[in-house]
Amino acid sequence: MTSSDSVVKPKSAKDTVFDMVRSLGLVAVVVAVSLIFVPGLLHPSKSQKIQAIDYANVVIGFHQVTGTAALVPISLSTDWKATSESLTHTGSVAHLHIGFAAPQSTYAGLEEGNADPATFVRSVLGARGLARSGTTVINGAAWSTRVSQRGETSLVRTRHGLTVIITGSAGLTDDQDLAAALRSRTH
Repeated sequence: MTSSDSVVKPKSAKDTVFDMVRSLGLVAVVVAVSLIFVPGLLHPSKSQKIQAIDYANVVIGFHQVTGTAALVPISLSTDWKATSESLTHTGSVAHLHIGFAAPQSTYAGLEEGNADPATFVRSVLGARGLARSGTTVINGAAWSTRVSQRGETSLVRTRHGLTVIITGSAGLTDDQDLAAALRSRTH
């Protein structure tokens, strides 16, 4: 063996562990700096977490399909944010859905349809939702209280061929607040 030939000695287990710990330490420093200096990454504000959507198009579409004005919330607090919307229909029978992030990070779904009321209620709340558990009066209008197949308290009201259901994890108080804010709207 000549002096130019050198033999590379494999690293010991101790050296390998030290290299790995050193690399992980460097990664931890980069992550910590990112969490500290990137605004909202560590503690995003509520407004950063939930992006509100505009549901005006589905409200207009519902009116165009059914000839009936949808009921939409007009005076909810800023703690409520619309997060989802959809409109499905077959001919002139339609189902409008608007989902809301309610206060305390809960959910309230506003469902409206002009199908047969029992059929519509069953499609939204399940078979368990067909049974009324009580009645509550909101702004002079009687709403039946029901429990959905998932165990959620729900409000149901049918008037002039339009069935309105409010359901979700928000609870009865928030459901009542949403119901109290509903007004006819075609656009």
